[in-house]
Amino acid sequence: MNIYDISKVAGVSIASVSRVINGAENVSEKTRKKVLDVIDQYGYTPNAYARGLGRGSMKTIGIMCSDPTDMYLASAINFLETELRSQGYNSILCCTGFELENKKASFELLKSRQVDAFILVGSQFIEPNPEDNAYIIEGAREHPVMILNGYLEGENIYCTVCDEQGGMRNALHQLYDTGARKFVYVYSSVSYSGTQKLAGLHQGIAELGLPQGALRTVHGHRRFDEMAQLLKEAYEEEAFDAILGSSDTSGVGAVKFARRMGLRIPEDLQIVSWNDSTLAVASSPELTSVDAMLKELCQKTCQHLMTLLNPAEDAQGEPLETEIPKKTVIATRLVTRETTRF
Repeated sequence: MNIYDISKVAGVSIASVSRVINGAENVSEKTRKKVLDVIDQYGYTPNAYARGLGRGSMKTIGIMCSDPTDMYLASAINFLETELRSQGYNSILCCTGFELENKKASFELLKSRQVDAFILVGSQFIEPNPEDNAYIIEGAREHPVMILNGYLEGENIYCTVCDEQGGMRNALHQLYDTGARKFVYVYSSVSYSGTQKLAGLHQGIAELGLPQGALRTVHGHRRFDEMAQLLKEAYEEEAFDAILGSSDTSGVGAVKFARRMGLRIPEDLQIVSWNDSTLAVASSPELTSVDAMLKELCQKTCQHLMTLLNPAEDAQGEPLETEIPKKTVIATRLVTRETTRF
C-alpha cells in the first residue's frame, strides 16, 4: 500500500496524507483521524527515506568505526546506538578499516544516505598529515561531525575525549609511590590517543625527577602472545618493575609475560592497564585498570549532537543560540585490583 491508496480509501487528498505522515500541524483532526485509521487498518509503514526528505531530516546518524572487533570500539558503538535510539534516531554503521581511502569512501557513502550527522569513533580517524583530514573538515560544512576520543579543529566539528594524559600521569605517580622505579609502556597503535597517554607518562617522569631512561616503550600488535614475547625480550635486555599498558589487551599480555618469567604479581612486577573492560576482570590476577569513562563519553557526545540537531526555541519559535564546546574533556578514574600494591 502507498500514499495514493491511502488517499483513495480515506477519501482525502494525497497532500493531506503526506502532511499527516510527516506530522504537520495544518491538518484538521477529522482528516488526521481518517488517515490514521486507514494506516492502522492496513498496517502501512511510511518509507523512511521519503518521509525523511519531506521533513528535511532522515533521523539517521552515520557512525564510522575502524575496527569493530576491538573491544573498546565495539562497546562504544553499543553505547552510541542505544543512546541514539532513545532519542528517536537510527544509525548506519561503516566499518572502515585503517586505510585512508576506505575512510573517505565510507564518509561519502554516508553522505549519499542523507544522514543528519556523523560520529567518528576513536582517534584512528585523526591522521598525522593535516591534509588527510580535509575530507572531514569539508564534510562538516554540511553536517555536524562528532569525534569520540579524538581531536580535530574545524568548524562544526565537536570532540569528546577522556583525559588520557592526566590518567596515565596519575597511574605512574601511584606506581612510584609504591616503590616502582623502572617503567615500561606497552602499546599496539600509534594514534592521537596513544600520543596523549605517552605524553602523560613523560610528564610524570619529569615531575618525579626521574631520568628519561626510567621509561621504556614496547610496541607490538594486539596479540597476547606477541606482547608477552616482546616484553620478555625487553626484560632480558634490562629488568623493570612496572608495566603500563595502552589497553587491557596489553595488560593481559603483560600478565602472560610475568607468568612465563616466574615473576610474582604484584610483588616483583606491577601492572596497570587501560579501559577497565571485561578483560581486566577476566584476567587472573585481575588487572588494575584506568577507566576511560567510555559510556560517559558516548552519552556526552549524543547529548551535544541532539542539542545541535534539535535546538531549543524561544517564544516565537526561533532556535536559541546554544554554545557547544569544541572539545569536552572527561576525567578518568583508576580502578584498583590485584596487579598493583596500592
